[in-house]
Amino acid sequence: MKVYALVGKSGTGKSHHSMWVAKENKIDYIIDDGLLISDNKIIAGKSAKREPTKVASVRCAVFSDEGHAAMVKEAIREQNVASLLIIGTSEKMVNMIANALALGPIQKMIRIEDVSTPEEMKIAAEMRNKEGKHVIPVPTFEVKKQFSGYFVDPLMLLFKKKGQTVVEEKTVMRPAYSYLGEYKIAPKVLADICTYETYNFPAVHKILHFKHATTPGGRLIIEMDISVNYPCRVSKQARKIAEKIKESIEEFTSINVKKVSVNVKTLHILKRDER
Repeated sequence: MKVYALVGKSGTGKSHHSMWVAKENKIDYIIDDGLLISDNKIIAGKSAKREPTKVASVRCAVFSDEGHAAMVKEAIREQNVASLLIIGTSEKMVNMIANALALGPIQKMIRIEDVSTPEEMKIAAEMRNKEGKHVIPVPTFEVKKQFSGYFVDPLMLLFKKKGQTVVEEKTVMRPAYSYLGEYKIAPKVLADICTYETYNFPAVHKILHFKHATTPGGRLIIEMDISVNYPCRVSKQARKIAEKIKESIEEFTSINVKKVSVNVKTLHILKRDER
């Protein structure tokens, strides 16, 4: 395995430039903040950006937890990784990661100053220090699988490669340990969103019961019992309500919804003058 490293101080844009560095050096896999990434997908690991404190984040990033390290080592073995880029804030850090994952010696050390301009590093530093935002080198859709309840935004990048314009998507997010604090969604907010969206459907007569639960990964499961006005296409209406609830909750709260179950328990038979 050929091991590379991209080194630079925190907030200088390492993750932002990682895809370009990987492409230029024909590197297939990236280790960044506790994650093994390849081809715009998270292959294994857990993100340091989910940790509640800065100290815990650093420990996660250098794979100090044996279980975390073992998970990523197994993925590297299964993927038969031939080339890998480690991202870190110092030579000491990237060597710690290489040792924790039993990758062998780092054969090429790349400095952020070699691939980024002073102006780009200044912008990256402002984004980090003033707004508490970090970049993850995978698309937003992929990130949201792990970051339920975190505000994430897509970042589209265009650059030239062999005469062709290449478009890459990365994700800008605010980690849990951000000095800007955290936010919480009250259960009543979820109930209010579901109530509002449900009663926007004329076919709904009454909401009978509502409950929600959260999976260990932070994804939401919603179950709701309703009464509908009949005649109507019952199954079609229930499906549309579930789809709308999922869409609205994910849009307004950034919480990933695993499942919405809308159960039609009773029918409210409309009189002829009500139809």
